[in-house]
Amino acid sequence: MRKVFLSLGMFFALAAVSAAHAQLIRTTPVHAGSPEEKALDEISNATDPTQKLALIDKFTADFGQGDMAIMANELYVSYYSDTKNYAKMAEYAQKILALDPDNFNATIHLARAESELGNTAALFDTSEKLNAIIARYKAQTPPPNSIPDAWKARHDQALADQHDQIQYVQTLLVNGVYKAQSPADRAAFGERFVADFPDSPYASTCESLAASAYQQMQDFPKMIAADEKALTLDPNNIDALILLADSYSSEGKELDKAEADSKKAISLLSSAKKPDNLTDDQWQKQVALQTGIAWSAEGQVLINRDNLEGAVAAFQKANPLLKDNNTFLYARNLYRLGFTYARLKKVPEATTALKEAATFDTPFKALAQQTLQQLGAPAPRRTSHD
Repeated sequence: MRKVFLSLGMFFALAAVSAAHAQLIRTTPVHAGSPEEKALDEISNATDPTQKLALIDKFTADFGQGDMAIMANELYVSYYSDTKNYAKMAEYAQKILALDPDNFNATIHLARAESELGNTAALFDTSEKLNAIIARYKAQTPPPNSIPDAWKARHDQALADQHDQIQYVQTLLVNGVYKAQSPADRAAFGERFVADFPDSPYASTCESLAASAYQQMQDFPKMIAADEKALTLDPNNIDALILLADSYSSEGKELDKAEADSKKAISLLSSAKKPDNLTDDQWQKQVALQTGIAWSAEGQVLINRDNLEGAVAAFQKANPLLKDNNTFLYARNLYRLGFTYARLKKVPEATTALKEAATFDTPFKALAQQTLQQLGAPAPRRTSHD
């Protein structure tokens, strides 16, 4: 938090100034043996929270001017972080930024506080302040009397040293996108992340989250645009591949792309690694569900190409994968399978699939019943699904 400086002559003073220009993290000098250092040691050694806060208040009253005002606010940020008073932590981090708009550490602390408070919009505002600080830092030029190559090496390394901190903020933002309650907010935050961090490894994921939100909102043009953008950011984005394959195949459009995306998703899923935030059971269910959707999309492509036998094979592969994971998608796949059997004049097989599809209370119930009537099959009995 602090750094002790001893006067070592003009040469060392000039060297310190040059180094400071190549630093992203700023430090406030505190002279050894000074009253400020003694007060800081007393604060550091205090174990009682009430006593520590009183000592910080005294430090602020005695020394809280100029650079020491920033240090005083840093002490409050640290104190309120330890006591988990995130509203106060955010308040004092903002005070630091009011005094020093390029204070990198303050934005990190503010991001954490806003995340803990669930203030996702404010968290994104903070991330944009962080981006602005980094942009201004990158725009710095070597100071006079410096060695440009050496200065640039220090300058670049100082930014590289903060990689984990920057990625930490990005992780907070992604979590904020995931936790957004309304689809509109999730779409907006997802798009905002990509605009702020287009080179982030999380950019494609956030664009996919936006696409899924647009799907919930039934804004299909925006869904398609977001998914296509997600794939430009990461051609192996499984979520985007599946959503596009499912959407295009259902509409009977872009069949070549739908088939390529479904096949690629199935291949990637076979060797995909489990995310740390999912249990083994959750991961197995997710892989089964996504693989099932991809096979069903493949079947729908084949129907559109009049390859009915191939479509039946694809729907049959999808059935067990969807059955215990998503009622809507399972009923849809059953209807597709039954309809395809009906086109092949395989009435017993069509009747079995359509009757089961009609037992679920989904939009495919009426379609299945209508097709059964056209086949001359009796309507299915009502079940607990109705």
